[in-house]
Amino acid sequence: MKHIYLCVVLLLTGCGVDRTGEPPFVVVESSDPEMVAAIERARSTFDFFTENYKTMENDGYSVKFGLKTPDDDLEYIWFNPIEISGNEIKAACANEPVNLPGLKPGDVRTLKRSEVADWMIVVGKKCYGGFTIQVITAKDPAVPPLFEFVDFE
Repeated sequence: MKHIYLCVVLLLTGCGVDRTGEPPFVVVESSDPEMVAAIERARSTFDFFTENYKTMENDGYSVKFGLKTPDDDLEYIWFNPIEISGNEIKAACANEPVNLPGLKPGDVRTLKRSEVADWMIVVGKKCYGGFTIQVITAKDPAVPPLFEFVDFE
């Protein structure tokens, strides 16, 4: 796989960031060490999400999954979890895919825990998780930090 496509539309909507004329995603090489580390960190801390997303007072939560495109790349899409049971996560697509035919916002899919690439629980301007978001905002100085990221570990 050559590239990872990370959707930023969901993250930037309503945040006062004007990206008119720019693509609604960021392309990152699949071997990017910072992104690889962010995904590994999201997977290793996913238990925090599963233990807190329904019980913690919050303003929203999402899980990002890596899905294979017809071109054998990966596209990372945010989903809103409906039910988490064992290794399966039933969730609704939360943003418009770029290269995933047959998937649109609101579509419900059952995905595997091994496909988790990130997660976030948002409380006001604070964000638990959001590891790939942190990498994207560090790489793109035009994107102001969207959240105050909470160190919960």
